[in-house]
Amino acid sequence: MAVPEEIRTRLSRWCAARIPAAEREQRQIAYTIHGDDVTILERRAPAYPELGAAWSATPMARLRRRTGGWLLDRPVGTGHWQHDADGSDPIELLDRVTV
Repeated sequence: MAVPEEIRTRLSRWCAARIPAAEREQRQIAYTIHGDDVTILERRAPAYPELGAAWSATPMARLRRRTGGWLLDRPVGTGHWQHDADGSDPIELLDRVTV
C-alpha cells in the first residue's frame, strides 16, 4: 500500500503549519516516505554554513500505515521507536507530536 496523494498533501500542509514563516530559513518540519512508513523530521540549518550546507535532520515521529489505520511511533534512543497511538487519521495522530 503506497501512501495516498491526499495524505501526502495533508502531511505537507501539516509540516508547513508547524513553523512560523520567520523561522523557516533556520528550521523546518519535513517528512520522508519509505514504503508504508512516513517519518516526520525536524530539520535545522547548519550552525556554520561556511563548513558545509547540509541541514541536520532529527526524527520526531513515524507513521506506519496498516490495514484499517495508522500507527504513531516516537523515537526512543538512537534508531529505536516506541508505539504511541493508533487511529484512522494520520494527521490527527500527528497533532499529538510537540514541535
